[in-house]
Amino acid sequence: MRMFIAALLSAAALLPALVQAITTLPDPADAAASVPTVSVPSAFADYQPYRDQKAPTWQELNRSVTSSSGMKGIGHGNMQAANSSDAKNSEHSSRHEEPAK
Repeated sequence: MRMFIAALLSAAALLPALVQAITTLPDPADAAASVPTVSVPSAFADYQPYRDQKAPTWQELNRSVTSSSGMKGIGHGNMQAANSSDAKNSEHSSRHEEPAK
């Protein structure tokens, strides 16, 4: 308990020294008052754009997609089946045509 009281008394003894260390700010209504300068770094000072590299043009992208090396995995075997079903549909519709009204 004596240590606690001693700590409180020493803190109370230092309090006036701490109060004097606080600087008073000038009156905000006084137009002639000097104001300390504030330097705030910009939020964009270290900004790096998302894409630094050169993007290909749409012509280059089209060429890369239509190159023969990119078309190796595509098979055209299903096209005949699709064409034969289209032929059946066209025969069916040609038999049941009605004159336009």
